[in-house]
Formats: sequence, C-alpha cells, structure tokens
Amino acid sequence: MRLGISTLSVTLSAALLSGCSFISGQPGQYKNPFAKQKAAQHGQYGAYSQASAAQHCQIATPRHPIPRGCRPEQVTIGVNPQGYGGLSYGANGFPQQPQFGQPQYTSGAYGSAVGQTQNVAYHTAGPRKRKPRLRGSLSLGAESSVGGSLINQGDRLGPDIDTLAGYNPQNWIAARSEETDDGRIEYVYTANEQFAADIYAPETYESDSRPDISFDDAWAAPASVKAGLEYIVNDNTTVFAAGGYTQAAGNSGITSIVDATIYREAFEFDDLGALVGQSVAYTPNVGIANFSYDFSDLRRYDFEVGARRYLKPVVKSQGYRTVTPFVGASVGASHVNATDITFSQRQAAYDTTFENITTGENEGRTDMFDVPPQNTGATPLLGTTARLYDAQWLPQGQLNVGAEWQITPGFALAAETGVKIQGAREYADFTNAAGETISGAKGDANISIPLTLRGSVNF
Repeated sequence: MRLGISTLSVTLSAALLSGCSFISGQPGQYKNPFAKQKAAQHGQYGAYSQASAAQHCQIATPRHPIPRGCRPEQVTIGVNPQGYGGLSYGANGFPQQPQFGQPQYTSGAYGSAVGQTQNVAYHTAGPRKRKPRLRGSLSLGAESSVGGSLINQGDRLGPDIDTLAGYNPQNWIAARSEETDDGRIEYVYTANEQFAADIYAPETYESDSRPDISFDDAWAAPASVKAGLEYIVNDNTTVFAAGGYTQAAGNSGITSIVDATIYREAFEFDDLGALVGQSVAYTPNVGIANFSYDFSDLRRYDFEVGARRYLKPVVKSQGYRTVTPFVGASVGASHVNATDITFSQRQAAYDTTFENITTGENEGRTDMFDVPPQNTGATPLLGTTARLYDAQWLPQGQLNVGAEWQITPGFALAAETGVKIQGAREYADFTNAAGETISGAKGDANISIPLTLRGSVNF
C-alpha cells in the first residue's frame, strides 16, 4: 500500500513539472485555458470604466461645477445640435420658433467653445423648455398722404373758410401825385378784369385759384410710436394687437390767389389847377392778393388688430442672422382731435407794383403787405379761427409688406411699408353761401404710405 501511494505522488509531481518548468532547456507546451478569457474580461472592464468616467465627468452647461473626482481636461459638455435653444425654421421659417430638447455633445474641455466636435453619448440638457408663444413689440414710424383732400372746396365752401367771399379789389385803390413844370399829375391805381368797361367796378378781377388742400398740405409728415403684443400661432403665422400715438405739426400755406389787371389812370392839371389831360395805362395778369391758411396740430390715437404671414427666409445663417419677408394686414380705429384753421391775407400795393413792372425795376416783382385783420378791406374771417372738423373716431385698414431680421434668438428688427386707408372725416356743422346750415357733410378718405421700424422681444 505504501508503495502504491508513493508511485501516485511521483507521477503527479512529474506531470506538474512538465507543465511549469523547463526540461532539458525547452519550455513546456502546456497553456492555461483561462488566461485568454481573463485578459478579455480585463479589457472589457477597462472600456466600461472609461465610458462610466466619461458620463460621470459630463455636464449640461458650462456653468455647472466640475464633478467630484474629475480633472478639468476630463470634463465634456452636452449641447443642442443647433446650439442651446437653437432655432427651427421649418419649411418656410418663422424665425422665432425655437426647438428644444435635442442634445448635442462636444469633446472640448470645460470652458471650451461648445459645438466644435460631436460625439455620440446619451445625455440630456435638462428639462425641456417651452417654445415662446408671445412677444412684445415697439414701433416707430412716419407716413405720407398720397390721396384725398382735407378740404374739398366743392363740398366745403362756406363763408367761414371761403377766402374769396366778398373780396373787392377796389378796397385797395392807391393814389399819388407828381409835380411838373406846367402843373401836376395825379395818378390813381386800381385793379380789375382786363379790358374792363369800368375799371372801378367792385368785386371783379381776372381770375382766382381755389385748390383743394391735401392732408400733406395741412400737416407735416405724421410721426408715430406704437406698442403691441404678438401671438405666435405657428412657424408661419402670427396675430397681433397694438395701440399708438401720432402727432404732426400744422402747416401754413397759400390757399387761394387772385390775379387781375392793374390800371393807372393819370389826370394832368395845369398850374392853375385846370384838368388838361387824362389817360389810362395797364399791366395785365398780376397777382394782386393771396390768402394763406394755418392749421392746428394733429394728434391721433390708433388701435389695430391684424395678422402676419412669414414666407421663406431670403437670408439664413448659423448665427441667427436670418432675414424673413412677410405680408400683413390689420383693421382698427383712430381717434383724431378737432381741426381748426386760421386765414391771413397778403395784398399787393398797386402803385409800387405797377411802377416797378412798367419801369423794368425788379421786373415781375409784386410788392405785397400783410393785411391786418381789423382792416375794413379784409374779409371778415381774417385773424379768426374756423372749426373745420370736430374730434371724432375713424375706421382704418392697412396692408403691409416687409422683412424681419433675427438678430438674436429672442430679439428681431423689422422694416415694413404698405398702404393705409383712413375713413373720411365729417365736417363740423357750417353755413353755406345760401345761409343754410349743413350737417353730416364729409371730406375725403386719407390714403397714405406708412414706413415703420419695429423691434420685437420674446416673452
């Protein structure tokens, strides 16, 4: 029995030596079957550890602190593929419709510029953010009238604004005398129609002009400021409501001109005072009077609602510098203040005007002077104020085209123009030439071209 146990021990020892030691200087041929599997498992563990470390050292934004146990060069940042809070333009591209919740990643270290290199990872940028639906706007604008008359002389020709009512050139007769060697000559200057049978006939002259007064004649270009809210319906459409204030300074200008022939009748007297000769000379087509208006300032409050349709961007870039054309329409109402008008008159001095023209001195010049309102030769309305329109509400509508420039994700500038129509104003009650009181008469609608610069900010 002892001999059997000794033989088994020697056999196992020999077997172990043949696998683990050199015999006669040659390596053993035995290979551990678990060595390859162990090495493979070791490699997989290392890869898993690196991935875990990468996720552990990854942050959502550059403002987050460095995770514990990470060196700065190990920290990476996960961001949106189009930049944090980037824009989604869609097919036609309303520029302020952002798309959130689509992360992108970068291998840059903490503090590096994001979006330089994209790596595949599974990390979210935090809670999803809502898309903006509402934005505020502030606009500055001006407009110019291209159609309609503030005063239509055919519809509103009452004595209170008819500058030619009762105008009589004979109220401005002038006279002068001149001594001669044989006596003296006395001159009388008047104005009348050409070839007048009686040059002293009252209230007659060659012609006059009474042009209608446009809105641009009455006021300087109206300047406006407007504020509003805009609701983003979808990528292409918005609706808005706005209110604004408009002001314009009243203008002064000529409203009517009178042309006539200036006559000079000469009476010659001898040294004894006897009339020895008489003659008449004339100069035709001379402006002998003009009447000017002075309008009160315009103050207007505007309220409107409307919509805009955004088209395909014409300029598109990565830095939000997108330019998108749009069309828009709105309706609303305007409250305008009362409009008053004051007239003044300038009258030609017949004597100096005639002499300057006939002698060639300052040829064509008409010597004019301001007529004092209290002068008996002036029409009754001079220096007084007439009410043209009472304060009232007017309907308005507008069609616009423009382009919007997206400067940042939340701020845009837009320039727009179009056509604006404001309803006709109703004249204040007045008395016509026949003495009848007229109520409800209206002027013309105001057609204008607005030009607006608008800034918008997302809420």
